[in-house]
This record gives sequence, structure tokens and C-alpha cells, in this order.
Amino acid sequence: MGRVYLARSEGGRTVAVKLILRQLAQDPEFRRRFAQEVGAARRVGGRWTAPVLDADTGAAMPWVATGYIPGPSLSEVVGDGHGPLPETSVRALASGLSQALEAIHSVGLVHRDLKPSNVLVTVDGPRVIDFGIARALDAHSGAGDVRTRTGAVVGSPGFMSPEQVRGESITPASDVFCLGAVLAYAATGRTPFGSADSGVHSLLYRIVQEEPDLAGVPQRLAGLVRACLVKDPAGRPSVAELIEATRDAEPAGAWLPGALLAQLGQRAARLLDAEVPASAHAPVPQQPYPGPPYAPTAFQTPPPPYPYPVPQSVPPSLPNTSGSRSGGGARVALIVLGVVVGLPVVSVFLLFLIGLLTEKEETPALHEIEGAVPEAHLGAWEGVMKAGAEGEFQGRFDIVQGEKDQVVATVTYTLPYALCQDRAPLLSTDDAKIVLGEGTRSKSVPEGTRNCVRSSTRQTLTAQPDGSLLWESMGASTTLRPAETSTAAVHPKFLGTWDLPTQPAVDSLRLTIKQGRVGEGVVTAIGAGSFKDCRWKGALAGAHSDRLVLGPLTAGGSACPVRSSMVITPAGEGKLYVDRADRPKGAGREELNRFTP
Repeated sequence: MGRVYLARSEGGRTVAVKLILRQLAQDPEFRRRFAQEVGAARRVGGRWTAPVLDADTGAAMPWVATGYIPGPSLSEVVGDGHGPLPETSVRALASGLSQALEAIHSVGLVHRDLKPSNVLVTVDGPRVIDFGIARALDAHSGAGDVRTRTGAVVGSPGFMSPEQVRGESITPASDVFCLGAVLAYAATGRTPFGSADSGVHSLLYRIVQEEPDLAGVPQRLAGLVRACLVKDPAGRPSVAELIEATRDAEPAGAWLPGALLAQLGQRAARLLDAEVPASAHAPVPQQPYPGPPYAPTAFQTPPPPYPYPVPQSVPPSLPNTSGSRSGGGARVALIVLGVVVGLPVVSVFLLFLIGLLTEKEETPALHEIEGAVPEAHLGAWEGVMKAGAEGEFQGRFDIVQGEKDQVVATVTYTLPYALCQDRAPLLSTDDAKIVLGEGTRSKSVPEGTRNCVRSSTRQTLTAQPDGSLLWESMGASTTLRPAETSTAAVHPKFLGTWDLPTQPAVDSLRLTIKQGRVGEGVVTAIGAGSFKDCRWKGALAGAHSDRLVLGPLTAGGSACPVRSSMVITPAGEGKLYVDRADRPKGAGREELNRFTP
């Protein structure tokens, strides 16, 4: 896509600046998609990613600046330096990368190109770079459909999912497959489907048709890696499940072998010692800038007069600390940018080239994109639905970025005695609305319940001026509001153990609510009387600061009947209100009292 430079502001902060290739910048559709993806990438947070600091997607040469990560790529560490990593390091890598993917997916992005060269290794853990940006390449459609061009593929062949190879729609599950390939590479020093020495076509065939070669992957890791590499996207673990499986291995302290940690520390120190050569302070030539208006920076500083990078002289003695090699040696360049890169200054000095993502400025063949979800629709949305004999029930839509006919929404309905979850495809879209098609069942609680009937109708979601979405289907409608979701979705006011005393006492419950994500089991309950041996569990179906939506409580077995779903709201110090879905409307709220041992 472009060339990446290490930049330093006058204040000393280092950033990585990617300049987009000229032929891509000349494609209006690429520019539109690039701007969209950069806008989404700005919202990605989390400890394990490189933050997007600033960008000008409308410049004659578009650019994007991210935080600079002082470490080599995983491909450098494993392929050129240390070799395969030990089991503890790979488990820590799995934990960090899973959390990075969660942060990326939470804003509607799919990385699409997770590979060792897009994973940087630092003394305190891995970092993922270039998330979401690769998708902008799909807009550059001059080469036609990927399946009609011999040898033309989208992605990095050794680290592609089967659906990428087949040119199908890409979902977060594709990133999970790529993660499995990255972990296998980190543990063994080779890709799980072999190299491209016998030809790219042979490699791609093995990805789609053959089982991975996991010889050398430690036994404790092999099961997790194999699960990620399942051919069917629906059969792979979710990112949340991967995080839970590696929760005890989160990178901390000496997560890498001592010798490798020492090398990383020395590399970072050399970078800090590098000084800006005097020639870097040469003034920018005063020439008119022919490009479009400069976009505001992240810090709302006024635009400088020349946001176009102007090459300066190249000092022959400028040090190369990147460790990168190409041809007769690493390319070294020095340029002055008359731009603001996320900081309130008017010039940034690019010290040296730290990476060259493409030696030959060739454009890969890509398939056409038929549509994309408007940014206003991305994220999680909740509301009270009214339809049919079920009356009122809680509805939730988790919407991610996607293309026409691709699954873009996870739809969760919380009925009195069932939690139903469907995955719905995108039928059509325009600037104001999206239309979802018939969904496929992905989850039901209790499992196999007949209360969950898959919707066979279209659902329309239209963006409203107040930031809400209007949901419409078969004459019914409701307003969906943005949901409050995070890795800690449950507000602290709801945490703890609570008593629900009822008459008759046999219906009494003691509930313990713990922290968790939407879709996870966050509540356990024990009964009284003839149900005193029952232990129920319930999933979090919706989360706000002023209410929790819990799915039905299930225990398994006929002796412990399913308890209804419920909505819990604050009721003052030490109390909560409970609205149970099985109680008649107008029957009044019940109270939960904080349990005191």
C-alpha cells in the first residue's frame, strides 16, 4: 500500500507515518474506503494495538500516522533472529493478540491481514498494526474479480483463511484463523500449511483442503491452535473464548526469553539516542500546494500551509536502526513534512525509513465490493421490541462492517424463557439505512428451545438525527439506542450477591452477579425449599449504567425448571428492582436486597 517512515516531532515523540502509493491515491473509490477505514481505526483502543494518531486521507499523497512501537516484527524475531518462541511466550502472544482483535472487532473492523510482519514484539508484549487498513485495497477494483486472475490473491498467502482464498465474504472469524497460523509460526518457525516453494496455488489449495501440520507445537497449545484453524468459520472459537482460554498467560514482565528481552532493550535505547541531523532542519520550499484542503488534526490544531511531503537531501551517514534489509541494503531517506502529526507543532522530521511494505509498486488483483455498512450503524444497539404474541422483549443488534450478502449483524432477542441469537446478512444499504435478511441461528438458551423461531423477514435499520436507529419489520417498529459494551460491561452497582425474597418462599432466589461481557454467563442463582439444590446460570443479554438484561436462568434437568429472563435496575442504596419477564404486566416490581453473610 505504501512506504512507512519513522517520524519524530519537534517535541521528541516518535510516530510511524505511512504514505500511500500514487496509483492507489488516484483511485476515488480507494480514497473513500481508505477514509472510512482510517476513521474506524481511530476508534480502536486497547493495550495491544498501535493507536492511529492522525491522518490526511484527502491529501495528494494520503497518509496515516500511528504510534511508533519500539520493537521488531514477529517475522524478524522468529525468522531472522531468535527462532521459534517457547511455550510460555507463545501463550502470552495468544493472549495479547486475542485482546487486540477484540479491540479491533469492537468498532466494526476486521484486520484481514494478520500475519507475523503485522505483529510487533516489545519488552512488555505484542502489538498489532495495520488493522482495518488492508480492506481499503478491496475498493481498488481495476484488476477485476480475484477468482478470474491466475495467481492473483488478496492477503498474505501463508496467513490467509479459506474464505479469503475462495474470495468469499470476510468476518471476524477470518482473523481467528489467521491468528492460529501466526501462533503456529511463532511456535515452530514455519507456516502450518507449508511454504510457497511449490507454488502459491499449491499453498492456497492446502489452506482450503488439507489439515494443518502442527508438528512441533507444544501440546498445551496444539488444541487451541487447531481450533482456530478449523475450515468452517462457524466452527472456530470466538475471540472472547480465546481471551478466556489464555487469561492466565497475559504478557507481563519477562514474557520472552532473557536474551531476546535484552536485545529489544538495546534496540530501543539506540533509537532514543538517535539525533536529528542538521540538514533535516532545511526549510520547506515555498511553493503552492495543489491538493485538497487539509483535514483537521486529532488535536484540532490549525492546518499548516503545505501538507504535502517534500523530499530533501539524503545524508549518507544517517544510521539505520530498523534492521530491515532489501537488495543491496536498507533504503534510507530523509524528508521534511509540513504537517501536524497528532501534535501541536508545524513540522515533523522523518529520520529514517523503517519499513518498505512493497518493493514493486504493483497493485494486486481484487474482487468488487458491492456495498458497506454506513459508519453510523456500526456498534451495539438495544431496545424494547414489540411483536406478535410474545409482547415486549429486549432486542440487541451488534453490527460490524461488511459487504452485501455478508453476515454483518448478531441479533439477540431476550424472551421470557429463552435467549435467541441469530446472525443476519446485509441485503442492501444506502447512506441512511441498512436492510438485513433472514438470519441463521447461532445460539439458543436453553439449547434447542422451541421458543426461538428464526426470523424469515427483512429488518430495516434507519439512522435518526438524534443518533438512534429506527428498527422496522412486518409493521412493527422501535427505537434502538447505543449499548454500553466493553470488557467490563456490568456496572459496579450491580455486582455482588443479592436476595430475591418472594411468596411463596419456594420461588425465592439468591443471585450472584459478576463482571463479564455481553453474551457471557455473569449470574448464578440458588433456590429455596424444594429447589434448594438447584444451581442456575444466566448470560448477560444487555448492559447499561442504569439496567442489566439477563437471559433465562438454566440449570439442566427437569428437577430445576428454567427461570425467566429479567431486567434489573437500581433502586437506591443496597437495593435493586427486578422486572421478571414471566410476571404479568402491571404486577409490580420486586426488590433485590444485598446479601449480608
